Amino acid sequence: MGVELSFHVNAKSESCYHFDMRAASQAPAPRKDQVRNRQRLVEAAMAVFLEHGPDVKLDEVARRAGMAASSLYRHFPSKEDLIDAVLTEMMRPAQEAADRAALMPDPREAFRTMFTESCTMPTAEADAFNKLAYASSRARDHALRLLENVVAPATIRLRAAGGLREGLTVEDVAMFLRMAKVTDTPEQRDMALDVLLAGMLSTES
Repeated sequence: MGVELSFHVNAKSESCYHFDMRAASQAPAPRKDQVRNRQRLVEAAMAVFLEHGPDVKLDEVARRAGMAASSLYRHFPSKEDLIDAVLTEMMRPAQEAADRAALMPDPREAFRTMFTESCTMPTAEADAFNKLAYASSRARDHALRLLENVVAPATIRLRAAGGLREGLTVEDVAMFLRMAKVTDTPEQRDMALDVLLAGMLSTES
């Protein structure tokens, strides 16, 4: 069974991966119960979207979370807001892998860690992710940003160290990530990843 995250990355935006930390620091911290309720809604939405796709009514999400619809709309005024949150949650393991990779001293091992740990999304989740990403142009743009944030730092770092095969871009690496397959056994998975990595890593580094 295979996983393909089938959308395209704009390679021209490689230098634009940053967050406005000043704006983030000015925002008031949410209460703990707000954080818990929001997470309950996101987890419920993920389960409902996996089962029924992005066309499901938000009332069903609220019921699955055991909360009133009014509570859902306080956290997520629109379905697009909720879809963005679910896409972010689905990509969280990949982002955590990229964050771990950023702490590694060796750019080559950092890239390998980012890539291998970011392409193991279960098939059902990957299918749901693709459907959600195409639910609207806003969702597609958000999914692209999530993928770029995962792929770009390790790719740019490896290229600067001379470890990336000449001519490859962030867009190319994202394409290989989308092509990555989740196979039936760990041995098959490792073999597939080795082939993909061999095509991207420079033999001279």
